[in-house]
Amino acid sequence: MSLKVAQALRKIVGENNVLELPEDVLPYTLDASIIYKGMPTCVVRPHSTEEVSKIVKFANENRIPVVPRGAGTNLVGAAVPPNGGIVVDLTGMNRILEINTVDLRCTVEAGVVHAKLESELAKYGLFWPPDPGSSDSCTMGGVIAMNAGGMRALKYGTTRDWVLGLKVVLPNGEVIKTGSKTFKGNAGYDLTRLFVGSEGTLGIITEATLKLRPIPEAESRICAYFDSIEKAGVAVSKIYMAGIVPAAMELMDKGVIIAVNKWLGKKFPEMDACLIVSVDGSKEEVGALANKVEHVLKESGASQVLRATTQEEFNEIWLIRSEGATALPNVTGKMNVTHDVCVPISKLPEVFKEIRKICEKYGIPVAMLSHAGDGNVHAIFSVNLKDPEETAKAKKAHDEMCRYIIKIGGTISGEHGIGIDKAELLVEEVGPVAMELMRSIKRLLDPNNIMNPGKMGV
Repeated sequence: MSLKVAQALRKIVGENNVLELPEDVLPYTLDASIIYKGMPTCVVRPHSTEEVSKIVKFANENRIPVVPRGAGTNLVGAAVPPNGGIVVDLTGMNRILEINTVDLRCTVEAGVVHAKLESELAKYGLFWPPDPGSSDSCTMGGVIAMNAGGMRALKYGTTRDWVLGLKVVLPNGEVIKTGSKTFKGNAGYDLTRLFVGSEGTLGIITEATLKLRPIPEAESRICAYFDSIEKAGVAVSKIYMAGIVPAAMELMDKGVIIAVNKWLGKKFPEMDACLIVSVDGSKEEVGALANKVEHVLKESGASQVLRATTQEEFNEIWLIRSEGATALPNVTGKMNVTHDVCVPISKLPEVFKEIRKICEKYGIPVAMLSHAGDGNVHAIFSVNLKDPEETAKAKKAHDEMCRYIIKIGGTISGEHGIGIDKAELLVEEVGPVAMELMRSIKRLLDPNNIMNPGKMGV
């Protein structure tokens, strides 16, 4: 079967663009989630929408699962082939097709790396506001399919707010275009948003037209340390109440700070929490906002408030955030398993406390990174995945945390998505009627269930 599939695909994409040997497909058996794995029948590397269309049509006619994949940086198993089948590696479709400085838009293929796009846009004084943490490697198709957020989401919104239109290959191989090149559009159902965040279960995104903005003239960064993470959570609300909407507001707990100090040999204050606030805009606006932020942080009980006055200090402050996820596994000697939830901002103080309580109950070490400005919390479990008992306890802690988040009016995913990881929990959040509606949409577009099956509970 594997040989026949590979032969058919080579007729579409050429001899060198199909991988089938175990050692060649091994990197495609897992993604950044680490936990979930699956062996593909083969991997195919298309270089055009037409080739993707032919691949999907062949797969649909032969009832072969198809798993779209970019860089595999997602954290919920969404790019893993648990049922085998064809992994479609879109990284070869990596052209920036247009940058329009007048209409403030660009068009890119799915395999364009986010950081490369940002670098090219910067030459024109422009940027695309969503900023996923895996910018150096993640591809735009994956960013859109997962509706990535990032640190600027609290001011600028997530991916879905910055996609004007898409080119999508449907599960039967047909190609459609959604949206338009305009900032406004009210023609029919919003099919663009249907595919944004659909995790490759409804079709393969091959091109995207994106909305751009000029790069802000200035940015200031302030760092505050608190003797309790609950105080830091309260400070987030107080900043908004002062009429300030930061460009980013990131919170790291003591576990992250200690890990970064050990990993990089730094001496950041090892207090219970660190809150980093960035503000952007004109030079005059930024100066005034930074002053207000400092005042609010001090009034909120920060033990120490530092404001970057040089580029070196600006970059140094950010190390706690940018290196936290890397530092933790190197210091603990265990794997990071990052869980993503989101809550109303007013609930942050109690959420930090409850997550620690739940993890202590199961004996699972936890550190927290949070896009605190929009209530998005990343609980990072340190787990020995080779120990079945420890892995099972981590699973129980995760599920209990998610059910608590649902109970208080939050969501089990702010930006990482559902994938395999949270498929069973999704129905508990959205309810059986809404879940059946999602499954009905899936059946309508993909009656043979070939497109990334086993993800999102659909």
